[in-house]
Amino acid sequence: MSVPGLVIREARPQDEAACIAIERASFADPWHDENFTRLVTVQREHIRVAEQDGVVVGYWIGSRIDDEAELANLAVDPSRRRGGVGGQLLDHFLQHVGAHQRTTVFLEVRASNVGAQELYLRRGFEAIQRRKGYYSQPIEDAVVMVRVPRAV
Repeated sequence: MSVPGLVIREARPQDEAACIAIERASFADPWHDENFTRLVTVQREHIRVAEQDGVVVGYWIGSRIDDEAELANLAVDPSRRRGGVGGQLLDHFLQHVGAHQRTTVFLEVRASNVGAQELYLRRGFEAIQRRKGYYSQPIEDAVVMVRVPRAV
């Protein structure tokens, strides 16, 4: 589903506050603010934001090394969830890292985050492992998921 007016672009330093706000609204144990400062000023190739009507409504953080990639974080403003923003962000990340070629993509997701797991399953990921007590605040297992490229 294409979200009208949604643009996914490289993050800029002025996006830092919006990303931090979305992070805090999305996760019980959010990343430290310094991580976003570093990403939007130094490691900009690892973060993209989704913008709609001039407002940052979500982001992805990830990287690729050789034939493997990791989606480290994907978040959408709570008021914009279930409207296709997360799916478009995920599709953009997969395209960005070349997942439709020979790139295997990994991620971890809270065991209780069924909505995210369903999104990942719809995009070809499968659960391969559980990491006991991986997350804190609250302590919870992580489900490790992988998307393996299809044979051409």
